Amino acid sequence: MSDDSTVDFEELERLVAARGPPGDEYPVANVFADLVEPHVDSLAVDEMGNVIATSEGDSSAPEILLAAHTDELALLVDEVTEDGFLEYRMLGGHYKGNLPGQQVVVGPDAVPGVIGPKSRHYMNESEKESLADDLVIDVGATSPDDVADLNVRPGDHATWDREVTRLANDRIAGRALDDRIALATLLAVARTEDVDATVHYVATVQEEVGLRGARAAGFSVDPDVALAVEVFPADDFPAGDPADPTVAVGEGPVVEFGDGTSEYLFGGVLVDRQTFEWLTAAADTSDAAVQHAVLLSGTTDATEFQRVRGGRHAGAIGVPCRYTHSPVETVSLADVNQTVTVLAEALRTEFPAREEVRHG
Repeated sequence: MSDDSTVDFEELERLVAARGPPGDEYPVANVFADLVEPHVDSLAVDEMGNVIATSEGDSSAPEILLAAHTDELALLVDEVTEDGFLEYRMLGGHYKGNLPGQQVVVGPDAVPGVIGPKSRHYMNESEKESLADDLVIDVGATSPDDVADLNVRPGDHATWDREVTRLANDRIAGRALDDRIALATLLAVARTEDVDATVHYVATVQEEVGLRGARAAGFSVDPDVALAVEVFPADDFPAGDPADPTVAVGEGPVVEFGDGTSEYLFGGVLVDRQTFEWLTAAADTSDAAVQHAVLLSGTTDATEFQRVRGGRHAGAIGVPCRYTHSPVETVSLADVNQTVTVLAEALRTEFPAREEVRHG
């Protein structure tokens, strides 16, 4: 593996600084395309906005797709009140408790705004213990004309006004690490030595609102094996389950057993045995620590990749992340670089045949 096989923090900062609400991920896609192009043989952008960067390999080797998504949780402005406040719809799986008191930027000119909670002094006892449903974005305007003068209009997006912050012990926090940290991971893998396989590094769109970009990209690329590179919710903090956490930050990436929208794993992916053992063997060979878990109440792009055409091998590997879907998502760079190590080794490892893997 080359010396460049670790995540470049400046690249990550560029990816996070770009705004990528679902349906308007172009700024993020453009940064990714600029950074990956020197390391691949071809680059294309489809009509949905998916970036498909391909490193050509031996025609007899399998084609592998590694995907990370460019979109982030956002708010869609749908009304302007007579007093100049912005009403919105939530895009993606927001927790309403994360909204009050946040700063955002709105529209093409990144107009600053705030989502102000009702003053506690005016709340009744019930309101003090509940989540507000009537929040708006305040950009300082007093009328619809004021809003128009700021070049903000219905249909524009708002995203958190946060970048990346370094914490102790090589950990970082910020908005949109889901999934910009995975885009940075793809860039690091693309910088590694050439492998026999053809590898497609794909930056997908609209993952947070239903895996829509993956559906299109998987169909057009038509790989043999596809992996969603993601974050995985960690629960190793006081508000999680500190007595017996499922996934911990600092313990290595998570190779998923599967994921779904309920405890029955409806609507998600069951990782096939060949893909699971391929990734696990790569971790063993490279002496990388990995964790295994099931993602409940969430899915990844692997769901759509598994359904491509007649069905494909598909799985997911995730960087443990605290406080997912919030403005302060937190990961360990050591976990991120271990993810790079596992993926790079997997690309050098022969994909196992069905009869070669454990069943039962």
